[in-house]
Amino acid sequence: MSSHVTSLLLLEPDHATRQLYARELSKHWRVVAVERAAEVLDVLASEVIGAVVLELGAAGAEQWQLLTQVRAQSGNTTPPIIICSAVDERGKGYELGASAYLVKPVSPQQLTLEVARWLDTQLRAEELR
Repeated sequence: MSSHVTSLLLLEPDHATRQLYARELSKHWRVVAVERAAEVLDVLASEVIGAVVLELGAAGAEQWQLLTQVRAQSGNTTPPIIICSAVDERGKGYELGASAYLVKPVSPQQLTLEVARWLDTQLRAEELR
């Protein structure tokens, strides 16, 4: 296993939830936690991100646009995008490219397992290339 530390981008507008998720996720990965949707693209432009966790409610009316922008900005190396939202619009999320869609309430442990599953899948795919 490589010593490279994978970074996750976490968009969660609720301070307490963001802290809770970041604390659990940071046991396994480096976490860049942001509060506003506008910060997501800036982070993606400046850092190598292994997975993205989005609460699309933070993006307001532009929530789905944010998902497509993340995919577009990442190009051929799109990291897994895990939506963790209070709004159950799984069909639309998957249609627009989400890797996984979790409907809140989601425990920090459940989120960690989902991120690990996608990062493991991505790692195996890279090893096969």
